Amino acid sequence: MAGSQKLKLRVVSKCGTRKITVEMNASDNVEELRKELRKLQRTQLLPLPSEGFFFIHKQNVMDDNQSFQWHHVAQGDTIEIFNGTITGGS
Repeated sequence: MAGSQKLKLRVVSKCGTRKITVEMNASDNVEELRKELRKLQRTQLLPLPSEGFFFIHKQNVMDDNQSFQWHHVAQGDTIEIFNGTITGGS
């Protein structure tokens, strides 16, 4: 099934310009990437912005509650970490 496909993604940290590769399921919500990066922050000294951060894929803000598949993330794509937080607009 396509939803369970493993994706190797490049994650680029804006604070420290660190690049890492992570493996996620296409059906995982983006929130799972946030959890994975927090684990890596503790074990591999991955710098993450303390004031909060969000993800950008192909110049689009990623919704933590949507899947990588929903965001059209493909094998080998790059996801960027940006400092700050996103608030809902009206």
